[in-house]
Amino acid sequence: MSPESDYGVPDRLWFSQDFMLGAGMVIIQPTSGKVVVLGEPAGPDPHDPTKILTRWFLPKGRKDRGESLEQAALREAYEESGLRVSFLPLLIPNHAPLPHGVDGAEYHLPCTEPICINLHKWPRSRRNSNDPGGEYLTHWYVGQIPEDARMEQGTRMEDELAYETYLFSLEDALKRLKPDLMLCRIVYKAYALWEDTRDSLGSEGWQDFLTKIGKDLTSLNLGPALEPVLASKELQARARARASTASLSSSSSSRRYNRARGTTQ
Repeated sequence: MSPESDYGVPDRLWFSQDFMLGAGMVIIQPTSGKVVVLGEPAGPDPHDPTKILTRWFLPKGRKDRGESLEQAALREAYEESGLRVSFLPLLIPNHAPLPHGVDGAEYHLPCTEPICINLHKWPRSRRNSNDPGGEYLTHWYVGQIPEDARMEQGTRMEDELAYETYLFSLEDALKRLKPDLMLCRIVYKAYALWEDTRDSLGSEGWQDFLTKIGKDLTSLNLGPALEPVLASKELQARARARASTASLSSSSSSRRYNRARGTTQ
C-alpha cells in the first residue's frame, strides 16, 4: 500500500446482507478554489447552552438499486447540497484499464474515477433484529460547480431539511471537518489532485503532449475547470518569458562586464 493509504485488510468474503455500497462527493468550485461543506444543527453547546453546535460533513449516501456508483455520487451531491454538480476530471493515479480499442495515450489524460474508498461498520439495528450490522464501503468522487452555481430548493429528503450548504476556502473547510479526520484526508487529497491537475495541464510539457496526440485543452471536457487551467497556462507562459528575458539580460550584462575587463573570448 502507498504511504497515503491505511494498511490493507486480509482477504474477506461478505454476502449481500452484510455490506452496503455508497458514494460521496468532494465538490470544488474551480474558479474560486472553494469547497462545498454541508452543515446541520447538532444541539446546544454543553459548555454554552446559548450556542448551537453544527455538524459538518460532505454529501454521501447509499446507492439505490440499479444505480451506478457514479449516478449515486451525482444524485447525493444534488439532493443534499441543492447544487447541480458535474464530475471534475483529474490526473488520478489508478489501475482502471482503458476500454478495448482506446488509444493507450488516453491513459495519461484526466479521468473521473473515484479517488478513494473508505470502510466503516454500521451497527446492529435496534429496530430490526434480523439486521446484525455489517460493512459500509463508500466510494469518493470529486465534483465541480460553475462560478454562477445556484442552490435549488426542494431537493432534500425529509430527514435532510435542516441541512445548509456552504462554500469555504480549503483551510476553513478543513477546520470545520477536523473532528472527522478521515473526511479531512479525503478533502485534502481531492484538493491536491485538483491543484496538480490545474498546474500540470497548464505546463509547457503538457501542451506538447496534447499536441502530439492531436488534442488540446478544450477537448478534455474539463467543464468549469477549463478557465483556471487556461489561467495557469497563461501564468506559466509569462513566468517562462520573464525567466528567458532575465537570462538574456544576465548574459548580456556578463558579456559587457567581460569586455570591460578585456577577457571576452
